[in-house]
Amino acid sequence: MVWLWFPVFLLRQQSVHVLGQLVQPGHLSANQALVEATVAILDLIGAILQRSAPHLDVLLESCLGASHPQFAGSPNRTEEGQLRRFYNLFVVDDPGAFRRVTNEMNKDMFDYSGYYTVLVVSSAQTDPVRTAQAILAALWMHYVVNVAVLLVLPAHESMALVYTHFPFGKEHCESVRPVIWNAYDGKVGRFLHPQRALFPAKLDNFYGCPLSVATFSIYPFIIPGPSGQLEGIEGLLLDALRKRFNFRLQVLLVDPPDWGVAGPRANATGASLYIRQRRANLTIGYWATTLHRNQYMEGSVAYYTSLLVLAVPPGAPYSALEKFRFPFLAPVWLLLLVMLAVGFLSIGLLQRRPAPIRRLVFGSTTGSPWLSMIYLLLGGSLVRPPRRNFARALLLHWLAGTLILRNAYTGSMFKYLQTARNHSTPETVPSLLEAGYELYMYRNYSFVFDAHPDVQGQVRLVSAAKFRNETLLRLQHSHQRLAVLIPIETLTFLNRNLSRRGVLLRLARDRVYVAKLAIYSQHASPLIAPFNRALEMFASAGLIARWAGRYHQVQFLVAQHGRRKTESISLADMGGCFALLVIGLAVSSFTFAAEQCASHKFRSKRLKSATKQQK
Repeated sequence: MVWLWFPVFLLRQQSVHVLGQLVQPGHLSANQALVEATVAILDLIGAILQRSAPHLDVLLESCLGASHPQFAGSPNRTEEGQLRRFYNLFVVDDPGAFRRVTNEMNKDMFDYSGYYTVLVVSSAQTDPVRTAQAILAALWMHYVVNVAVLLVLPAHESMALVYTHFPFGKEHCESVRPVIWNAYDGKVGRFLHPQRALFPAKLDNFYGCPLSVATFSIYPFIIPGPSGQLEGIEGLLLDALRKRFNFRLQVLLVDPPDWGVAGPRANATGASLYIRQRRANLTIGYWATTLHRNQYMEGSVAYYTSLLVLAVPPGAPYSALEKFRFPFLAPVWLLLLVMLAVGFLSIGLLQRRPAPIRRLVFGSTTGSPWLSMIYLLLGGSLVRPPRRNFARALLLHWLAGTLILRNAYTGSMFKYLQTARNHSTPETVPSLLEAGYELYMYRNYSFVFDAHPDVQGQVRLVSAAKFRNETLLRLQHSHQRLAVLIPIETLTFLNRNLSRRGVLLRLARDRVYVAKLAIYSQHASPLIAPFNRALEMFASAGLIARWAGRYHQVQFLVAQHGRRKTESISLADMGGCFALLVIGLAVSSFTFAAEQCASHKFRSKRLKSATKQQK
């Protein structure tokens, strides 16, 4: 269903009141001129309603319902939740009154991207260009572009001229210059130029007019060039829009570089202030769409999706013994110790049993059963295997179990030594804060935690200079406990440019925020609609993804928890094995020394005993 609104604006307040009361007879005797004007206008509106009734639902309104108390209770007032006026017909007999009404228009009542037809019925107007200029200028204050002003020439009452304006032209920029777009000949009953649309496209070409853009450096989205041009993902996008719509770019670098707070004009800051005070036509530079920003500014369609992630230090390296212990989890090691304990206990108990029972279980081996069990666990072999069937069955069970454990340990250890060698850091914002990590970010990203004041209170803001000179170096040391919130495109861009210097940013697993990027302008800005069509065309053609690929390359992602490139095992990787070897040599040396001492004492005691017996 299409709604057509008829806000009626007349020369005098009395005539409005007449319309509001549907022309009661008592009001027709006050002034004959007023009566004639009112009746003529009502006849005109009646004819319009009669023609449109089969096709449209019409809402008839008077002009001063919101500003005058006698109309405050009118049922024609806009109620909360009612659709904004998109198709509008204004019947005007006084441009001055029309200007007062447009001053009270607001975006909650009118859709400024809609269509506005203004029918001037005053017979007193002598300068149609000035009248059209006043009406078009009043609507342009609200960035209304689709306007058609119909005026009847006093000398040619059967001819109605259609005035409109093009905000951008070859000889003017962002100004109102009325042009006669068409004319309606009442005698013939048709327009003189029927091929012309009543509301033509007016923003397909800006004819080289300047558009000011408020932005700041944010790599790799906006990279200011030396001669005023903008590089980066969104810099290329803006340049494509410039070529498509033929406008000239005026870059306003916001200092200090900050999105600022989007709010009322008196409270806005940063780049938002440029938009709210109409000092810039638009702003671009990692503008994530939020409800708060959309309340005070007009955003385009989201043309790119970016992830805000955490850059973290590499994590503390594993020690040699930690590497040796790594392939098995604690339950596996505990089960292995239980198996060895049961084996040692069983051997100890069987050592106290008679010889036939020992031979049944151990066989006729001459070695120690304890050492044989450890020897087989580590992959050794027996010098003399048992001959009894029961002893062989026990040996096969032990070999099968230890073979599986030994192969699993060896394979896991080999893979581990070729991949990650550091402890992983906490991977979510709450776990980072609980572990005592400091969370850093640019001020521009602080909106991410607006809904989490407990987290926002622990965030530390850092400038771009401090990030490059200090924070970036701290992220290279495993003992540092900090994390930095940055776009994933910034992380890969920095890694691509800094990897030659041995500097890398490592990515945590968790993604903190999904940012939908858009271009922002003033509310009801006429630039948004044509830009949206171009942005959708660029996105569907894959151009934005291609531009992003020039700066965001996934091969430069370094995940602190991920696998690194496979390489040969170095001598340092075998530190755990060497440590165990040294411990084993130390234990065996101590045992050998203790046995030698015990043997020496035993021989000395036997020698003394033999000497005493000889005496």
